[in-house]
Amino acid sequence: AQSTALHYVTEEMQSFFQAAIIQSAPLTIPFRTYAEYITPGVLLAEQLHCQYHDLSCFRNASYQEIIAAQRVVNNLVTSLNLLLFFEPWMPVIDDVVIHDQLLRTVQNTTFPLKPLIIGTLTEEAVLYIHEGWHKPVSAQTYAEVLLVTFAQNALKVLERYPPDSSMDQRPLLARVGTNYVFACSTRVFARKAATFSYVFGYPLDFNGWDNLTFCIGHVCHGSELPYVFQSAWLNFTDAGRRVSTTMVNYWGNFAKTKDPNRPVKPTVEWPMSARGSERFLFFQDPISTGEDYLKDDCDFFDQIGYHS
Repeated sequence: AQSTALHYVTEEMQSFFQAAIIQSAPLTIPFRTYAEYITPGVLLAEQLHCQYHDLSCFRNASYQEIIAAQRVVNNLVTSLNLLLFFEPWMPVIDDVVIHDQLLRTVQNTTFPLKPLIIGTLTEEAVLYIHEGWHKPVSAQTYAEVLLVTFAQNALKVLERYPPDSSMDQRPLLARVGTNYVFACSTRVFARKAATFSYVFGYPLDFNGWDNLTFCIGHVCHGSELPYVFQSAWLNFTDAGRRVSTTMVNYWGNFAKTKDPNRPVKPTVEWPMSARGSERFLFFQDPISTGEDYLKDDCDFFDQIGYHS
């Protein structure tokens, strides 16, 4: 999704595609600069027994060796930006292809943007929060996470999302993360294009999470993929097959005509989203339409900003 979004707003790429679909891009997670990659780069080189600037040594490593080395580095502190812990290997701002963060790039785009489907899931961050914190998160730890993540805006976020009386603030952290990292930054991106927006809210209806039991019954990041690609068709319930067939029809229509509503006529017309009428398609069973998804939360995050 991030790669698609990057191509979508890069002027040199415009002749190579006609439309785009961006599914669940964590647009708030920042790209690193070369300087910010020195620390993880040096640590990766150490794991691969290479010198930092010896590219031939890196290239001689097998992909298995690189993955193993990355896993070691991923458990080390390579940045004070907590968001980079969840996605440590990002595109680099090289001032050749990538000149800025994605959100600022799309906001500053001057050429006409092409047809776009873009959307998120209702519980994107549940997976990341539970992978980051294997044990319950206290109210104090929750406040500390907000302080590290939002710095001078931490008190505002704490006031908007105060800890509850439970002994585990991970559900609240997941809500903040879903809104801030995925849903609201996606709205910023979508507002610049002629867009069909969606929200996916249908949890896996089969046993597909293996050891990630905390995602059972939740719409974790990636939950829509089996339905888009029909990769678990034999395991779907009747409701899941309806959701899957509907998505495939919309996606196939868009690939053919740049309009998800034709040539195969859907049961529910997918409305275009526009500033002032931010309508979206809600994938559940049954499918429905809505307007102004998470408006108050996203207005709040728009106000405090997504990148320093």
